[in-house]
Formats: sequence, C-alpha cells, structure tokens
Amino acid sequence: MDLTLSIKGLRIKAKKLDDEFYNFLIEDLAKSGIEITRDNSIEALFTAYLRLAAKQYNYDKEIENIIKDIES
Repeated sequence: MDLTLSIKGLRIKAKKLDDEFYNFLIEDLAKSGIEITRDNSIEALFTAYLRLAAKQYNYDKEIENIIKDIES
C-alpha cells in the first residue's frame, strides 16, 4: 500500500508498504495526532518521531540488559 502524508501543505508519499506495516504506521501516527486524511503540523510529525525514537531507545536498552544477563 502507499502512504501519503500532508505536512504543512507538502505531500509526502511512501510507496509499496507491506499491509501489516502500513496498518501499524497509521495506528502509531494517529497516537501522535497525525491523520492521513488532513494536513498535519510539523510539531505533530516531530512528536510522532519522538514516540518511535523513545520506543527504539527502550528496546535497545532492554536488549542490552538481556545480553548482560545472558553473559553473566
């Protein structure tokens, strides 16, 4: 599926996304206030990015802790 976002009037398209990934993105973006049916603010896009960056950071820390536990 293709995903198109409008940010401050600029339309950005991601092509040929896997259906499951597309649905994940739509749901996660909505949690940050981004909707694909309307124009969105830069602040909303930044908030969405920070949400995903925080998730990734926490996952990395969890993986590091699991590796430390396994090695000890």
